[in-house]
Amino acid sequence: MLRITLSLSLALLCFLSPSTAQQTQSLKLPSGRVIKVLGVGRIDFPQGPAALMLKYETDLKTSDTIALRKEADEIWSVFKADVEKQSFKAAVLSANEKPTGNFLQKSNGYNFVYERAADGRWHCLADDKGK
Repeated sequence: MLRITLSLSLALLCFLSPSTAQQTQSLKLPSGRVIKVLGVGRIDFPQGPAALMLKYETDLKTSDTIALRKEADEIWSVFKADVEKQSFKAAVLSANEKPTGNFLQKSNGYNFVYERAADGRWHCLADDKGK
């Protein structure tokens, strides 16, 4: 099972930070909402399969994990096709609050990891918490 440690999550966020993204793009969701995509890229883990990561900006607070999960699931309904087309068995949706501050900017993030089971079904590892 794919697990992301805090230090690995921080490394991933640095890898796909807005400063390294060439251009931001928009992604229209089934609800009609549009999200700002900060970057998409492959990430390799020391253990487990490589994953395709989509880093996006959210209007939500990362502390509101229930609303954030609903948003991630809607994004997943669109992003899953790209993940499958590129034959990945794992994906990460990285929700990032809008940066605050003038000189030094701060932004909180929250990652949702989706993994494909042997039977082909996808599930979010957040669902495994508490099991």
